[in-house]
Amino acid sequence: MAVESRGAEYFVSPGGADADPGTRERPLRRIQRAADMMQAGDVCTIRAGIYREWIRPPRGGVSEDRPITYRAAPGERVIIRGSERIISWARDNGTVWRAELPDSFFGDFNPYRLHLSGDWLHYGKEYHLGCVYQDGVSLREKFTAQEVAAAPGSYRIEENPGSVMLHANFGENDPNREQVEINVRECVFFPRLEGLGYVTLDGLWFEHAAANWAAWRCAQRGAVGTGWGFRWVIRNCRVSDARCVGIVCGNAASSENSGFDLTNVGGHLVQRNHILRCGQAAIHGFKGWGSSVIEGNLIEDINVHEEFGGEETAGIKIHNPIDVTIRNNVLRRIHARRVPGDNNDFAAIWVDWAGQGTRVTGNVVYDNDPETWALYLQNNHGSPILIDHNVFAGTISSSSSGCVFAHNLFDRCRWNFLKPYAWVAYWKPHTAEVADCKVITCGHDRYLNNVFCGDGIERLPEGPGMQADWNVFYGGAKASGWADPHSLVLPEIKPQIEFVSRPDGVDLRFDGGDAPQLVKCPLINRDFIGEFALTGQGLESPDGTPLALDRDFSGRLRDAVHPAAGPFEGTGPTSVSSRRTGP
Repeated sequence: MAVESRGAEYFVSPGGADADPGTRERPLRRIQRAADMMQAGDVCTIRAGIYREWIRPPRGGVSEDRPITYRAAPGERVIIRGSERIISWARDNGTVWRAELPDSFFGDFNPYRLHLSGDWLHYGKEYHLGCVYQDGVSLREKFTAQEVAAAPGSYRIEENPGSVMLHANFGENDPNREQVEINVRECVFFPRLEGLGYVTLDGLWFEHAAANWAAWRCAQRGAVGTGWGFRWVIRNCRVSDARCVGIVCGNAASSENSGFDLTNVGGHLVQRNHILRCGQAAIHGFKGWGSSVIEGNLIEDINVHEEFGGEETAGIKIHNPIDVTIRNNVLRRIHARRVPGDNNDFAAIWVDWAGQGTRVTGNVVYDNDPETWALYLQNNHGSPILIDHNVFAGTISSSSSGCVFAHNLFDRCRWNFLKPYAWVAYWKPHTAEVADCKVITCGHDRYLNNVFCGDGIERLPEGPGMQADWNVFYGGAKASGWADPHSLVLPEIKPQIEFVSRPDGVDLRFDGGDAPQLVKCPLINRDFIGEFALTGQGLESPDGTPLALDRDFSGRLRDAVHPAAGPFEGTGPTSVSSRRTGP
């Protein structure tokens, strides 16, 4: 990455004044004031404190070495919230309090008069966009006085002519003395114009956005969004308690099978962030994530209230993920609530519609609801999609073709092979230019050099171009019924797999004996896999250079002749960490 060329530096502090010049000695008060003044190459350094504003940057940078940067002052906690503190609560009854707010308090956006809505939202449309927060964490919305009285940590909304009345159960706490807030802003950082490029957000906390349900094909908003922009960097940030989505690409409303200009949208880096307690998804979007890298993030406690949901609920969900890399993330406690009679889908990592050149590598997905799929590959021709060096605990679902699964560890993963049905585009290699549209047909998947524990791929359907080999199957996991000539099936061995959760990630311990070395795997690279006939593309980086899986989960060089099966090279018990390294 290019070295940033610094322009002017503007300082912002809770004790500043917007009439001041924004120097270190005379800082500004609002981040928006700095945004309005900044030009390419400028930096906004924000001092510790809580800021209550929706920042709408009017411009971006012009190149990687001349971005516009918003950063927390080194070692300081900067919290930007879409909420306001309320200290006008009156006791209603027992532990329930009430606060009446006129419509004029909210201006042109009153989330307490707006309900969740949008395509693929299957249940929960009775819920409002407005939330009540205590100590930064959202309470649960209820709909009757009796429900609120019985449930500390809950609230309900009473809509009246000219005002809304909030009723909330704070238990034994006095809300006028505690930090009680309500969200009043749709977003926290989202541009006013589409297409801004080269914006960097570094070390900031974003909380309490009231943006609506983010749906496929539609323009969308979230707590933080790139607004259909180009080459943003979002790193070392914390995004929490968004009503729906934490980080979005902004989207541009369009058909899922139409092309777009990949040279002027996407290419983002979302790195080392902590994203938690968002109601719908941590990261979501459509074509605007093309050629992006999402790496080193800790994503947890998504849809924790299980109030609303549908086929857009996930840890990471990206549609049309052309050349997107999802790397070295930890995803846990992604919640799902199945509604009887409704075929809802939920997933930790969800690669959806016309993925090509997508790579999912080095992630750890564990401790999720049983109804939450660890990985869902939906409606992709692939050719290829590369799934390598991950550790998955949970169901793996696919209605795609042209996928390469290599060097993964599947811990009691039930496989759910869905019937492909969709008329889906595929692309000229490393572009978003449509080559053609076809119905997806089952075939051309590769299952190579993996470790399966407890559950296997015996239900894997045989199709053209399919290959499964050099895998290790432990503890009752079974090989495919038509392939796997070199694989080892060891029903009597139950390897030790342990996930030790840490506040910043997870420690993983695995002991499968010497079987991963004994299976004598081949080195997986572009030459070994070959070129997929549909797309004319092989295992390649987004710039077209060939890929070789010559390093393991921890970055260690693999044996160049016979690498070990699974994500870890070497012999004997393995202990590794996957932790977010940012502040």
